[in-house]
Amino acid sequence: MLSEAKVATEYGALYVKKLCRHFGHKVPIQQDTNKARIDFPFGNCRIEIDEKQVYFSMDVANPDDIDKAEQVVADHFLRMANQDKPEIVWVRSAV
Repeated sequence: MLSEAKVATEYGALYVKKLCRHFGHKVPIQQDTNKARIDFPFGNCRIEIDEKQVYFSMDVANPDDIDKAEQVVADHFLRMANQDKPEIVWVRSAV
């Protein structure tokens, strides 16, 4: 199952850097300037960043894990978002 979100923020690069640093202590991550990937036990989160937004794509094998996946990513991202108060709205689709 796939769930995606676009989050409007000018501070995406900073937030994603903090997010990856946090999760990097617990799970494998890959990160470069405008992309990141976090490999959770329940699925993978791909992240793309531009000047105006952050795009999340969460892919989980077990549909029962999608609520947890969305919540973990959103909660941690919002904790890192101390420059503004972005809103995360997930849109789900079957893959």
